[in-house]
Amino acid sequence: MTALATALGGVPDAVGYLILTAAVLAESVLLIGAFIPTLTLMLTAGALASTGQLHLLLVIAVAAGAVVTGDFLAHRTGLQLGTRLRTAGIGRRIPTTAWRRAEELMARRGGQAVLIARFVPVLRTLTPHLAGATRLPYRRIAPYSALAAPVWAAAEASAGYTAAASLQPVLTFGAPVVAGLLGVAAAVALWWRARGKAGSERDVKPATSFATSPRGMSSAGNTSSTPTPAGNQANSTPWPTWPTPSPSP
Repeated sequence: MTALATALGGVPDAVGYLILTAAVLAESVLLIGAFIPTLTLMLTAGALASTGQLHLLLVIAVAAGAVVTGDFLAHRTGLQLGTRLRTAGIGRRIPTTAWRRAEELMARRGGQAVLIARFVPVLRTLTPHLAGATRLPYRRIAPYSALAAPVWAAAEASAGYTAAASLQPVLTFGAPVVAGLLGVAAAVALWWRARGKAGSERDVKPATSFATSPRGMSSAGNTSSTPTPAGNQANSTPWPTWPTPSPSP
């Protein structure tokens, strides 16, 4: 939530409409308006309208009027600056790709570019200025500006209105369900961990008792001293030696 949106929700109704008008007008008139988050502001205004703090139709009317006025003043600004529009002041901070897209759209569509660009951030700020800089008469863009303004305002404000209205029952009834599911998942995880720990202890105990028992130690230490069978002892008795006869003289 931006500072403008926060301010919109914490002021009286009349001041809220003024903030909305000033933000939309600044986006259309000033090149710095390309960085004003009017989408967030319009969604917030629509959400406030769903709670009764603002009126939806009045939000749409105020925003549409600011768009038409802003496009007119932007056209006048571009007409006065001409080719200096891109190189003067804040215009140099606008990305070159954004200027190129706006110029191509203006070259292909003429006045219709204002209608199309109204639904594209940044381009809706640059296009009316370029229309004036290229000496396109205002009467060529006025009908498209008047058509795009209420459609854009209604679309964004209604989106905020609908989203807020649909999220309210979800937050009311869905939060306990989600909390219950998280509790069940935590209980299952703890049970599974305890079960695995008990199983590992049962596997370790028999091996430990065998290794520490006296019988196991004796059998392990005497593996090399295997008794010799009785039959093999007879075979290991040495043969008797006979004296060698001396030779006769």
